[in-house]
Parts: sequence; structure tokens; C-alpha cells
Amino acid sequence: MLKREGKDNLAVQESAVLPARVILTGYRATGKSVVGAQLARQIGYRFIDTDDELVSSMDCSLAEYIREHGWSSFRKLERELLGRLSWMNQVIVATGGGAVLHKPEWQELRKGSLVIWLTADAHTISERLRDDPVSVRQRPSLTGNGTHEEVASVLAEREASYREGSDMAIDTTDKTPEEIANMIEQYIIDREEA
Repeated sequence: MLKREGKDNLAVQESAVLPARVILTGYRATGKSVVGAQLARQIGYRFIDTDDELVSSMDCSLAEYIREHGWSSFRKLERELLGRLSWMNQVIVATGGGAVLHKPEWQELRKGSLVIWLTADAHTISERLRDDPVSVRQRPSLTGNGTHEEVASVLAEREASYREGSDMAIDTTDKTPEEIANMIEQYIIDREEA
């Protein structure tokens, strides 16, 4: 069981049965990276952002890589990374929005993991993307449509995969990263006590 020590510092008691990994999934701009970093600090796990890991291995931005090699080549690298992550323990992983589409790798990654789907509606995501020009530059368009149209279309297309590939969903629209991390931590505690 997780035990609070002080205001924000957590220690894991020896009797704890924590998941090997906490995987954060969901569309772009739903808060996976910032929530993942916060949760890792709270429970003492290492934080891994798959986009950052891929950029580090490619020596260029995701947008540059995709322009040069295409989405299918990027998705292959993403699948391979998911396979490597399935062997890691005591990590919080923020995945790319399309990672859940790699069904065999995703099912392997889920073993021993707690998967949290961070959600927001298309309007909220579009506003967040508009307010974060770095995010738009990092990831090229999937459909070639305007931002809101693309977000709505891709969300609808992926919803079943997110739902089926997750243990819990949290709407991030009106919550701070700290509130979301606390909700996940409480879910871990509640699962352990059940």
C-alpha cells in the first residue's frame, strides 16, 4: 500500500502490490507527458515518454523523420519500442496517441501494467494544440485536414481501441495534472485494497 510521508513525498511499503508499469494512453494534448512525470514523482517510478525516446534514437524531430521516411516507418519504430518497454518495471510510460493501434505489442505491454486512458473532447484538444505551437510542429497531420476536423475524426476512429486497451479512463478537460496523478494513485491504492 502507498503511504504518504510529508506533503508530497510517497514511500512504498514492502507489502505494496504496485503494477510493473503504469501506461498512459490517449490522443495528443490530453496530458500524458505532464501527468506521467507528476505520477512518477509521486510513486517513485521512472518516467518514459515514448515520443522523447523515439526522437532520441532518430536524431531528428518526429516531423522531420515522418517527412523523410513516412508514417509506416515511424509506426514500425514505435512498435519496436513498445516491445522493449514490456520488459521494464517500475516505470510510468506516456505513449504516443497511435501506440494503442499496435495490437500485439499493446497486449504484451498491458501484462502486469495498469493502463490509463486520458481523454478530452475534440474542442478541448484542438484548443490545447492551437495554444501549443511546438506540439503542432512536432507531429505532422495524420489526415491533412484542419486541426479540429482531424482531431474529431481520429478520436472517433480510435475510441474503441482506447476503451478496449485501458483499465480506466480519466477526462482531463477540467483537471490539473496533480489532480489526475492523485486520481491514478488512489485507483492503485483502491485496487490493492480490493
